Amino acid sequence: MEENELEKKTDELIPEEADIPETSGGEAALDRSRAKRIAAEVYSWFDTFFFPLFIVMVLFTFFMRMSRVDGTSMLPTLEDGQQLMISDVLYEPAYNDIVVVWSENLPTDDGGHGKAIVKRVIGLPGDSIHIDYTAGTVTRNGTVLPIEIKDGLLYEDGHIINDYTNRGPGQGRGYDDYNVPDGSLFVMGDNRNGSTDSRWSMIGFIDRRDVIGKAYIRIWPLNTFRWLYD
Repeated sequence: MEENELEKKTDELIPEEADIPETSGGEAALDRSRAKRIAAEVYSWFDTFFFPLFIVMVLFTFFMRMSRVDGTSMLPTLEDGQQLMISDVLYEPAYNDIVVVWSENLPTDDGGHGKAIVKRVIGLPGDSIHIDYTAGTVTRNGTVLPIEIKDGLLYEDGHIINDYTNRGPGQGRGYDDYNVPDGSLFVMGDNRNGSTDSRWSMIGFIDRRDVIGKAYIRIWPLNTFRWLYD
């Protein structure tokens, strides 16, 4: 009897399993795990989409801008309507750079004057430029810019051009000579016989302050996306 009474008292001291109150520790841990997963997913979306977008916005706001190619003067390098990414941040002009410059005297479609044009830097301040329209060559400071044909394409000084330089304002006498003033640039289009550029008085030498920026990347159309320098 004593043994049965002891067991009965023991059972009274230990409540049944159903009566034991559940703790909230498991649910709290589950909530924390769920919150971590959501935070990780949000970060993944931010890292994949929003952060690159933020970087692009910063670049375009403070460092880069867009410019549109208008016309065929830079064929075959650039075509009409293509979009370029340009920048003037810490830019110092160099030979063969593709630049967007402001030309005050060029007429616009609405009857006004002044427009942005895309050309290539051929001469820097103090340079002497000689163009032989018979031979189709350009000489800078006494040295003829080398011409070569690669894969059926014509290259001058390492960059592609559309043709030999056989047409220009001085073609009647067979040549043109230019001395680039301080603070100015001499620019030409890669479509040498179809480009209005520094050879023509309506454009002439480009004041360094009229350089809007150097073109770095062709970004549109997307199938033509590429860095512009080899």
